[in-house]
Amino acid sequence: MNFEKHTITNFHISFAANIFEIQLFKEANKGSNVYIFDSELFKIVWYSSDHTQEKILDFIKELHGNVDNVVENIYNEIGGIFEIFIHDKKNNKLLIVNDLYGVNGSFYLTNKDALHFFLNFQNFKKFQLPLQFDPDGIQAHFAFGYQVQPFPLPYKGISRIEGGKLHTFNADLNHSGKELDITFSTKKPSFSLKEAMHVTEKLFFGATAGKDSLTLLSQVEEGNEHFKTGNFGEVYSADVMQGKEIAVKLDLSYEHTTLCDEEEFEHYAKQIANISGGLGTISYVDMLKFVDEGIPNDYSYVMGEAGECVRMFFPAATHLAKALHNYVTPKEFLSNTFVVDYESFIKSYPENISATITDSYEGTTNAEILMNFYRKGRLPGNFGNRHKLLSAYRNKITPFLHEQFIQETHNLPHKRYEYDQIHEQIIYDSNQDLLAFFRNPIQSDVTVQDWNHRISNEIGVKLYELLETHIEALKTVFDTQKVLALAKQQQKNPNRGVYFLFRILSMAIFADTINNAIAPCEKR
Repeated sequence: MNFEKHTITNFHISFAANIFEIQLFKEANKGSNVYIFDSELFKIVWYSSDHTQEKILDFIKELHGNVDNVVENIYNEIGGIFEIFIHDKKNNKLLIVNDLYGVNGSFYLTNKDALHFFLNFQNFKKFQLPLQFDPDGIQAHFAFGYQVQPFPLPYKGISRIEGGKLHTFNADLNHSGKELDITFSTKKPSFSLKEAMHVTEKLFFGATAGKDSLTLLSQVEEGNEHFKTGNFGEVYSADVMQGKEIAVKLDLSYEHTTLCDEEEFEHYAKQIANISGGLGTISYVDMLKFVDEGIPNDYSYVMGEAGECVRMFFPAATHLAKALHNYVTPKEFLSNTFVVDYESFIKSYPENISATITDSYEGTTNAEILMNFYRKGRLPGNFGNRHKLLSAYRNKITPFLHEQFIQETHNLPHKRYEYDQIHEQIIYDSNQDLLAFFRNPIQSDVTVQDWNHRISNEIGVKLYELLETHIEALKTVFDTQKVLALAKQQQKNPNRGVYFLFRILSMAIFADTINNAIAPCEKR
């Protein structure tokens, strides 16, 4: 069996009758791990940073013994964030499975009688296909700021591989999906993340005032010379002050990255738009700069994400519509900018969104419904967009989604999630000196990214210029002049409209890029 390991920023995988082709995209000092195996029976592509090479090789050996049984039990053996493509050469079929919640699910489309799978949109121009907006997908995207099941993606003809399933494509490109199970532990939970973190020797921690970050840092051996920490943002924000203080307390190295100036804002905004396909918010510019400039390229990155899968992210007794209120776009922004084609959606918004969530996610109480929505909707949507952006720059691991942690915590009674009990227990068991930060985190009136002040100055000018340049690409979705008027208004009186504009700009840049790329071909 041949075995290759690469560091990539993206891949394209094509499948059709008698075709299984892999194209890898690489950039110097960027990207994440992919492993390619080729044997007489299978060709396998394994994309992940959450597993040691030894664990992957052991799993591949098991796979060759009984592929059906091994894949169907994968979530009891493999966690974290991953995706595996298995080309069965004998039967000419393609099997795909990714992480339990589908955070790392690839996108795919059909073109020229072949299926094309792609990790992210960075090289989408190679398909030479025009973008067509899906009305339902567009509405849901700008309501949430990311895609949520059961709504489609904003683009017609493009889908995403769901988590929790074994996907099979035959030579005729017909698709079937089979739900896969996970066996939850009946033992007393250990509440440890250390095994999940030890997949790499060199690890860089995003150190903030967040409880997820604090919980991860509680697992660190003080003074470990292979671990580094750092963060970004305004120096007097709570995240920066507490992150640095914890790093000093743990005797770990610490790096701080400044916020983007207007030129950096434009550079990273375009990176975000073209890697995420316009699905990632431009508000990630400072985080992407931090990963690009602050994290050594031979280090893997871990940050306080996905820990809310075992926290009561939404208050248990909150009415669904009220709970979602702070996590969907205020109606005024949609009604003031969408073209008239979306009038019927806006009239019933946001109740139509909360009703769909109630119908689509299991649970006998609001707490159960909202927890399932967080895990199966918000994780693959919002967190998945961010993960794909950052992993195009560095290896990124996610300990909160390790198989052992999921097995021990994701089936506990909901009262165990209240008041962040699981996080507190992990810190208590590992480093009680950090409990003071958990119970009394540093507070500050200064926000991490200080958007209100920045939008009122040079960044706001740059935001307007970029919108003015690219907004025409979304003229079938938005009244372009009203979007520009909103941008002017937000410069004077910033509020949640800033984040709505960030989402619009991301899609506008991407759509404009693709439109310009295919125009010469259409003329031919």
